[in-house]
Amino acid sequence: MNPAPFKVQSETLDGVRIIAVRGELDLNTAPELEQPLEAALNGDGGALVIDLSGCEFIDSTGIALIVRAWQQLGHESNGSAGGGFALCCVNDQVQRLLDITGLESTIPTHSTRDEALTELRA
Repeated sequence: MNPAPFKVQSETLDGVRIIAVRGELDLNTAPELEQPLEAALNGDGGALVIDLSGCEFIDSTGIALIVRAWQQLGHESNGSAGGGFALCCVNDQVQRLLDITGLESTIPTHSTRDEALTELRA
């Protein structure tokens, strides 16, 4: 079974930047995510959601990008850790990696995009 082609889509909804990842996020595809992440981090300072609903696989390179974005943006909003950053729609493989690395208790993660958006707008 072939993986879905890697694709990154970026949109802004009610002041929250959403970056949706599709396919396998690994050493080969991570550079394609770096540019939209940098644009979001260097933009207006608004909240950021990374939607992993279409992400079939993620390796340590992908986790490193996510952690760096969380560190840069997540600690800035409202003085609370993770206030401006969230992940949503993680699959079992991604959730397992977050569990193994201990990030599941640190990076805000939501089942749906709507839940993430609601939390960030609060």
